[in-house]
Amino acid sequence: MSRLSGAVFALVALAAIVVPGTALSQEAEPDPPVLRLSFFMCDFSGGNGDAIQEEIETLVMPVWNALVDEGRVESYGYVFHWWADEWNLGIYTIAPSLQAIIDAEEEAGERIEAQVGEDTESAIGSACPHHRDGFYTMGPNTDMRDQAGAAGGR
Repeated sequence: MSRLSGAVFALVALAAIVVPGTALSQEAEPDPPVLRLSFFMCDFSGGNGDAIQEEIETLVMPVWNALVDEGRVESYGYVFHWWADEWNLGIYTIAPSLQAIIDAEEEAGERIEAQVGEDTESAIGSACPHHRDGFYTMGPNTDMRDQAGAAGGR
């Protein structure tokens, strides 16, 4: 074996011993949660706002509460606003990953459809003709005080 081959072999053998130990000693940081914001442009007139709120609270929220209880998502909720821009209904979902949100959304749709039927028009569908989604990686927040404290004391 040449001197160079021996040196390369020794370095590879040393790396095989040292690198796995180093990798194991470092804790992998968990991926930050993902936030989905869905905004709707709704007509709240003529009782539409009340119908949307009732639909969310009596039909939609129980399904999402079950998904939270099952550990599929961390949080789900909604907000209304009466003054600002035209995107006046917001629905948010927080989960460990984008795929978890997509899977939970599909499961929620199936559960809701099983309750009301496939062809039932929803209050949101009737009063909110425009919709957009955004997916965001979350940074530290006040719900993450223990984690954020280690990352700068925020």
